[in-house]
Amino acid sequence: MKLFATSDIALSIRKSHEEFTHVLVNRGYTTIKPVFFRSSTIADLPVYLWAWWDRATASQLTRWRATGGVLLDRYTYSDRAGAADVLLFVECPLTMDRLTKSVVHIAEYSVVPRPHTWRVHEQCVDLRTPPTTVLQKLWTECRGARLTDAELAEAVDLPKQHVMYMRKGLKPVEEWQIKPRLAPEFVGFMDAWKWIGAGRCANKKEVREAGHRAAVKEMARLGHIALEKYQRYPDTEPDWERLERKRAAAIADLAAVRSLVESLPDHLQA
Repeated sequence: MKLFATSDIALSIRKSHEEFTHVLVNRGYTTIKPVFFRSSTIADLPVYLWAWWDRATASQLTRWRATGGVLLDRYTYSDRAGAADVLLFVECPLTMDRLTKSVVHIAEYSVVPRPHTWRVHEQCVDLRTPPTTVLQKLWTECRGARLTDAELAEAVDLPKQHVMYMRKGLKPVEEWQIKPRLAPEFVGFMDAWKWIGAGRCANKKEVREAGHRAAVKEMARLGHIALEKYQRYPDTEPDWERLERKRAAAIADLAAVRSLVESLPDHLQA
């Protein structure tokens, strides 16, 4: 199967739609600061929006299969959508795995956007797999502790958003401290409200397994409850060598993607 690169994903979608009936667009994002694709640029085309986990969109996939057009797949891997003539990514993948798995059912060709700069991708690798020296700095402050991301960020003098990505390598368990404030009237919240009672602390997995994750988050947004999220860090020191190998692999993977994309012919000139 052929691969192309493009500097204008909207124009490439239009070109693909002119040439073939079933155009699949991977509209998932994995970078930290993605440049979001504006669907309005192709609003005049027959566009369908689908996500495998959203049952309400199942009919969109069915209609696209029956009539053709452009299917916007909201997931980061597009193999679940099944067969298509062409696949286009709105974001250049960080990994070869995302690219190779997404194209398995594509008959003609796939198109990857050529980044204006690779700095966004490089920063994403640095945040998701930071150097062990940075992780060790975090570890000196969080080992065996129960902290919010804001508290840890202040302790290590780093932006909170950066800490939220970096600390995942230290494998903390997220705990939700929930306190009732104003009882809701919406019947859909009642089971979660009763579960919270006079107040509850539960890890994120327990909230999900109880079936109240969505209700708790929405009640917090509406002010019915106070929700504080903590990270409980283990006492056992991480395997620093394994984390360093993971970082090296991520850097090498991005280098392979970059080398491939920069070698591809231009889709709009093909």
